Amino acid sequence: MKPRRWLFLSVPLWGHLDYGGYMDLAVALARRGHQVLWASGSLVQEAVVRRGLPFTPLPSVGWRWLPPLPPDVPPAERARWRRERALEAWLHPEEHARALRALGSLIEVWRPDWIVAEPFAGVAAWAAERYDLPLIVVGFPAGRWPAPSTLEAQAEVEAARARLMEIAARLRLTGRFWRVDPFPQITSPYAHIVFFPAGWFIDLERLDPQNRFFGGRRKASIVPPPPRSRPRVLITLGSTFTGDPAFFIGAARAVQSLGGEPLLVLGRSPFAPGLREAVARALPDLPVRDWVDYPTLFPQLDLVIHHGGMGTTHTALVYGVPQLVVPHAGEQHLQARRVVAAGVGMTLWPSEATPRRWREHIAALLQEPVFRERAQDWAQRMEAAGGVEEAAVWLMGWAHCAD
Repeated sequence: MKPRRWLFLSVPLWGHLDYGGYMDLAVALARRGHQVLWASGSLVQEAVVRRGLPFTPLPSVGWRWLPPLPPDVPPAERARWRRERALEAWLHPEEHARALRALGSLIEVWRPDWIVAEPFAGVAAWAAERYDLPLIVVGFPAGRWPAPSTLEAQAEVEAARARLMEIAARLRLTGRFWRVDPFPQITSPYAHIVFFPAGWFIDLERLDPQNRFFGGRRKASIVPPPPRSRPRVLITLGSTFTGDPAFFIGAARAVQSLGGEPLLVLGRSPFAPGLREAVARALPDLPVRDWVDYPTLFPQLDLVIHHGGMGTTHTALVYGVPQLVVPHAGEQHLQARRVVAAGVGMTLWPSEATPRRWREHIAALLQEPVFRERAQDWAQRMEAAGGVEEAAVWLMGWAHCAD
């Protein structure tokens, strides 16, 4: 089978290298003799190169950086600000034009056969149209997503649609790799690769035929689990937008009050100034970590409390660990709904996270065996659906037949 040239694109956020297997897919293709190049902002360069992938830094990928929110913003207000700022971060006309110029220069030199992109790498959709290249999307399925249910959300979607039309006119493109109903999102008529079974997306009204669903498989850990006599609970907001001290403090205190062992992972984010200091002042008896190896840690866990990022949600399903999802922004509320619908966990909104509610939710998840049983059932479903290696084999075969 003829080796191909695969150009992978992501916004420069660590979590956007994951999606349950995005960077692993690039590594699997490279291991099979294909030429793979990852392009993004320099912030994620070290993480990509560490996996043995060639990396090209781009001055822009269409994602516009905004200053971090003040640390003392109340949770409800913080969520509203994040929604309003999302449009400026993701669909800024000048940033998309700048990104396409940079990516176009790379494409003209490197000459990829395929572009592979995660759902927020919008410049990939413009480049695929301009240079007539096939586009593969990894992360979200294509289909009919639920429409916004509130007037506020509907207004945000209308603003995003108008912004997308403005960008298309500026670039003199049609936006044929974009879908606007019910909200703007990049889409591929060729394939969407998703590292969850199709049944996970219970909230979608329709799944399109170009989707290919793969689950996930456990990675062997060489570190034996330590002995423990009390529940171990991971508390994390992922790797980037972690600047919510109240989340870590409230969750950790509730776990401690129930006799559990909280494991705080704060990330290494430059967008969370003062986070470590604030958490250390409130919880001086607890160590805090910047990072943990998920395959080593998750077999030791009784519960994970997190934001609803796809990577953490995916890992919890693979290892059969119950989840408490506290969604903060973006599509995290959709993951929260899926966790509840699957019966593998519960949801707590930041504005409702009082000490009493923290305790109630955590106690239920630790003490009621049905959550662990359902999580273990989903672990079997993830295993049966395959994983990254199967996705790589399918993608290579499909690309060969598509020529």
